[in-house]
Amino acid sequence: MRMSELTSAEASAYRTLRLKALQEEASAFGASFEDEVTYPLSVFEEKLNAQNNYTIGAFEGHQLIGIITLKKQLFLKRAHISEIGGMYVHPDFRGQGVSKSIMASAIMRAKELKCEQIHLNVNIENKTAKNVYTSFGFEIIGMEKKIIKLHDGSYIDEYRMALYFAEWTDSSEAN
Repeated sequence: MRMSELTSAEASAYRTLRLKALQEEASAFGASFEDEVTYPLSVFEEKLNAQNNYTIGAFEGHQLIGIITLKKQLFLKRAHISEIGGMYVHPDFRGQGVSKSIMASAIMRAKELKCEQIHLNVNIENKTAKNVYTSFGFEIIGMEKKIIKLHDGSYIDEYRMALYFAEWTDSSEAN
């Protein structure tokens, strides 16, 4: 398995895996399959080329099997924060460490970008994802009630989680 930052050259494979994620795991994402299936390929190319988006893919051979997006905040006062979203691993490759590998790659990229913290949201019912995040040191910092409304009228609550890099928090606490 290899990890690499996706470019517009992989937009078609990214679109395919992203749509699979949205269709099969609707409660795990704020975006919907119904919206994104209508987007032309150019929208996915633009997303992969955006200056503050870093989408990392896990590949088995030439097949894209996992994705995660790290979005660095652009506003000066929030430039020390990155947001993680869109994490998904193809069902055929779950339980093989793919999610941990792509998360580790995203964290490494955030550190390269001099981020001090990473934030993400996770469905409170998704214990597997929550366990992956806590294994990296993410902690729950809040809960957003009814943040997602599904087509059947039901709502999803999400935990807001954050990872604070020790080298940043230790020095700031000393001041």
